[in-house]
Amino acid sequence: MELIVIVMMALHILCAVALVGGALVWRFGAIPGIQLLEPATRAKVDSAIAAAWRPAVFLAIGGVLISGIFNLVRAGQRTPTFHMIFGIKMLAVLHLLAISVLITRPENPRRSRQLTGVAISGVIIVILSAALRWV
Repeated sequence: MELIVIVMMALHILCAVALVGGALVWRFGAIPGIQLLEPATRAKVDSAIAAAWRPAVFLAIGGVLISGIFNLVRAGQRTPTFHMIFGIKMLAVLHLLAISVLITRPENPRRSRQLTGVAISGVIIVILSAALRWV
């Protein structure tokens, strides 16, 4: 296997793990801890986390898109079942990417719910990705 193929696969997996793992930690780790703070402090800390996470989100999205397109072009011909599962996966990916950008906006009152949506979409994407390995 060529080195570029290994690098692109690793980049794809690492960026996906960063996006989904970051959302999971933020939703189920940081938000419950932030709820213990005073309301004014809570809003400042939540916005600070969002601002710190924003560059990582954009880097991970760029890495996933570049490596994903490379992996798709390299794959060649696939079965109709592959395309069906891949299409469903892409819908979940689009949701995850869009919401990942939205959650990093400051003063976002829906952040907790959006992070839950990213976590659910991430789990669905992982399951569909595993299914694609055998079709």
